[in-house]
Amino acid sequence: MTRKTTGPDLGQSPLHLFHRAVQVVTEIYQTEMSSYDLTARQYAVLFALAHSEGLSQSKLVDATGIDRSTMADIVRRMLKKGIIQRKRDKEDARAYEVKITEEGTRLFKAVTPIVHRIEERLLSSLKGGRVEEFLDDLGTIVGAVAPPAAPAANGHFAESEAR
Repeated sequence: MTRKTTGPDLGQSPLHLFHRAVQVVTEIYQTEMSSYDLTARQYAVLFALAHSEGLSQSKLVDATGIDRSTMADIVRRMLKKGIIQRKRDKEDARAYEVKITEEGTRLFKAVTPIVHRIEERLLSSLKGGRVEEFLDDLGTIVGAVAPPAAPAANGHFAESEAR
């Protein structure tokens, strides 16, 4: 798609607007979650684990869209915090099964309303069906540049059963 402008306008640059959106999301998330030692990616991992009976690290990569090397670091940090546990998979000794701990479940339940509030704030300027259309468009963009992932990877945290 070619965008026609009458002159240089960063407000019409998708790259610039995505960058600015990430800045806004990051600032709001860090402000709202300052009382918790939990990054947005760690929340995504907790979300995936809270809605499963445990997942291999490979399935966590698929469910969250987080790359393998970053996931390994995230899992290591979350293990240190005691919010997840990891053990060798009974069926595949090369793989680890990751599960949320009781402490992780408590943390997930405590922060989920905050994440919902953040999402509502971020989407509050969109009216009516525009929210679903916006989320669908984001999912289309992500799907076009990344391999397909499980539903939790599309950023629809607000659709959790914990609501």
